[in-house]
Amino acid sequence: MSFNITYKPLCHVNAYHHYFLDDGTTAFDDLGEPTLKEEQLEKYNLNSFLKIVPSLKTQRMLAGQKIRFKETNTGFSLWIASEETVTPNLFEPKIELSQSETLQFLLYIKDSLFENYSTVVATPSTPFYFSNKKPDTEPVSFSEINLEETIPHTLISNFTSTEATYVKLSEELSATETQNLFGIISLQVEADTPSKSLLDGSGQLPATPPTFKIQIKNRETFWQYLDQKDGSFIHKSPTELPLVKNGIVGYSFDSIKRPAAAPNRLLFVKDGGGTIIETISEIFI
Repeated sequence: MSFNITYKPLCHVNAYHHYFLDDGTTAFDDLGEPTLKEEQLEKYNLNSFLKIVPSLKTQRMLAGQKIRFKETNTGFSLWIASEETVTPNLFEPKIELSQSETLQFLLYIKDSLFENYSTVVATPSTPFYFSNKKPDTEPVSFSEINLEETIPHTLISNFTSTEATYVKLSEELSATETQNLFGIISLQVEADTPSKSLLDGSGQLPATPPTFKIQIKNRETFWQYLDQKDGSFIHKSPTELPLVKNGIVGYSFDSIKRPAAAPNRLLFVKDGGGTIIETISEIFI
């Protein structure tokens, strides 16, 4: 066996938001636009709205196992100190990594406008839970974290954890870590689905490490145009239109192209019971 130690990728995690990545009304991962995803990702920076950090417990474990946490513009990667086995080009961790070991990563929203352009809230009652291993506290319908190649992706609303799951998870988190927590990424070395495991059954690194993904959909609203002089009503779109940072969502009335909505001015219309029945973007012209 060789004693040359090198760092090899253990896994990659990407978090995508359609508000920043879609090109107008075209989804960045539209299969009919094979080059669009790569083009949009070149100008994408996850850190503008989301922070992902290892939990304190995981930070200690990473240090002990010689695993490096590396932030990327789309999420993060884990690199582990490895050595080549007797089989050329086949690697294993320098320090044995238990198949039952679990790594936890915490997600926090940084942008105060996040809820305006997203379909989910910034601080859910129980954090969203993305895992490659179903806890005993979750139902049979539990949704595993998606791989990069998963098409179509699972809606983020399907990753809501049960109260029982979160109570158990929070026992390993400090009070500070649980404040304003948006989500938890929980990766066990041995996953329920083999392609989502960090190591193979022999404790060796797979030839291609798993790449996981999380996708957040952008909000759609009715666009309401108001007179910039006195705020009087001019026009409202008959259907909801998407909010996007890049590209053009074309909208016209009275044969004139109109400006697109921005996420900074929203109006929520509620019924008598307080349920939101319409979300309106106000645009002054």
